[in-house]
Amino acid sequence: MQNGCGILTLARIRAGRIRVAEDLRLCVVAQREECGFRPGWIICRTTTTHGDNGDAIVASKYAIGVDLGGTKILAAVVDAQGSVRAAAKKATQAEKGPEAVINRIRKAMDEALDKAKLTKDRVAAIGIGAPGIIDSVNGVVISLTNLPGWHNIAIAQSLRRWHAVPVSLSNDVRVAAVGEHRVGAGLGVHSMIAVFVGTGIGGGIIVNDKPWVGFRSSAGEVGHMVILADGPYAPGGGIRGGIEALASRSAIDRDLRAGIAAGRKSVLPDLLKEKGNDAITSSVLAKAVSKNDPLTIEVLRRAAYYLGLHAASLINAFDPEMLVYGGGVIEALGEWMVAQIRDVAKQHAINRTGLDKVKIVEAKLGEQAGAIGAALMALDALKA
Repeated sequence: MQNGCGILTLARIRAGRIRVAEDLRLCVVAQREECGFRPGWIICRTTTTHGDNGDAIVASKYAIGVDLGGTKILAAVVDAQGSVRAAAKKATQAEKGPEAVINRIRKAMDEALDKAKLTKDRVAAIGIGAPGIIDSVNGVVISLTNLPGWHNIAIAQSLRRWHAVPVSLSNDVRVAAVGEHRVGAGLGVHSMIAVFVGTGIGGGIIVNDKPWVGFRSSAGEVGHMVILADGPYAPGGGIRGGIEALASRSAIDRDLRAGIAAGRKSVLPDLLKEKGNDAITSSVLAKAVSKNDPLTIEVLRRAAYYLGLHAASLINAFDPEMLVYGGGVIEALGEWMVAQIRDVAKQHAINRTGLDKVKIVEAKLGEQAGAIGAALMALDALKA
């Protein structure tokens, strides 16, 4: 196509790629659009100097990535290179129900756009990362972890009412893994596994530069790999003896409180008193380690040992170039924790040849990883 030439595009939006709401009237194709709509089809007459391919569209546009969590919503305006133009956070207020939460997502996106000094017409797509069971094909939340009342919620359709562009939905840790792979710790590698250690433990798998979703779109549930068959259950449920039951912040909290109840000396009661509540957060763990608290160090070393065994199993099963560790616990404890995981993993990996080239590192993007990854996956869908 020559520059400036008008074209008529008839695009079939197929199941598995993009679902379009019945009331969609706008098709963002390039700099100037005239669109009509009938169910399942978008008809666009476009005049553009960029060409009519998806790459050109994406290069001149932004996506908004949304990381939906149990306590906070983070929305980021992201360009095609994965750079964050601006971001905004809102408390989730999950107790108010799905409709109220979706409204807060819209407000977070509005605030992020305002900070970026951009208008909606510069946004080509929206990506969402959410924790729980989702139907990514239809943009429907089946159920969400830590968000009550989320059952079969058509979140993609709801957000298209905010702005009529394609909306993609994926697992929260999967999009975070994509973010770390594309612009974070995994930049330049072709296969990696990201493990996020927070209240629970989740992960995302990258194979040949693409997220691996698995046969039933549920790949990456690394938190439920069994490490200790007769071990405990995770405080929030899950598989007995799974790594989440042994090394998540919830499990660490359980073991610390058991130690204190048994009469072990610890600085934790004093730290919690100073803080004004009894929540053993990741920052409290880091402070206790800095004070050489023996109970905290013992519990965390045990968690790191189990995470190292888990890492060795991932290496043995998948043979990735890199394991990336993130999440609140890792962000707070950093290399102190990752070094222990690395040492145990390399002791238990079965293939010793080239093992020194398998990197086990900290994540780089922090809390923005999910929003960045969600935005990049949404832009990728435009080029598919």
